[in-house]
Amino acid sequence: MSGPYNPQPGSQPGEQPPWSGYSGGGSYPQPGQPGYGGHEGYQQGGYQSYPPQSYPPQGGYPQAGYQHAGYQQGGYSYPQQAWGTRRRETIGVIGLIGAVAGATLLIVSFAALAWYRIVGHDITFSDFHRSLNQPGAPGFPKAYFGWLGWVLLALVVVSAVLASLPIGSAALTFRIVAPATGVIGIVVTLLALNSYWDKAANTFGDVGVFKHSAVGLYFALIGFLIAGVAGVFGPRRG
Repeated sequence: MSGPYNPQPGSQPGEQPPWSGYSGGGSYPQPGQPGYGGHEGYQQGGYQSYPPQSYPPQGGYPQAGYQHAGYQQGGYSYPQQAWGTRRRETIGVIGLIGAVAGATLLIVSFAALAWYRIVGHDITFSDFHRSLNQPGAPGFPKAYFGWLGWVLLALVVVSAVLASLPIGSAALTFRIVAPATGVIGIVVTLLALNSYWDKAANTFGDVGVFKHSAVGLYFALIGFLIAGVAGVFGPRRG
């Protein structure tokens, strides 16, 4: 047999339980009720920011102020090269020396040395020019020993010199022209001699481009080669 029903205070129908705290079923005071303090930390016109907190620099490094020339970290400096800077160009000494050496060999060969020695008789560049300065002489050797050889000499030497000067992009052009002219000078010299000896075989007998040749011919070939190679080096970058 059960005991008499004895309801506790607040347990009657329609009453709020004692643990609810406030009317309306909530556990916190509602707007308009005693104990409600409003929206703390907020304002109607916007949020109320809390005071900014100041944090010490992390790791001992400054947060701002990187230097443009390099970063300063932990006592070490790392210099950096500025963007767009170009190394200064100066005169290419190696190229100039090669151009002068090639020009010297060519001028001495054309002006003084014997190219061939046949039966004790020396034949120089000037001898070729005189023997070809007559009617019926083959045209190609006549042009070479008349003016073409000197033009090729001047062109290869001047190109090698200009290729060694700090004249910007123009130096690159002469670095191509100089070796090309050196090769052309060698080939044209050999072709001119071959054509000459083919026509003069009846006069001098068994003579070829390199047969009975003397030091003057080799000075000319080496001079074209050295002057042409000298133009490859270009200006010095420092």
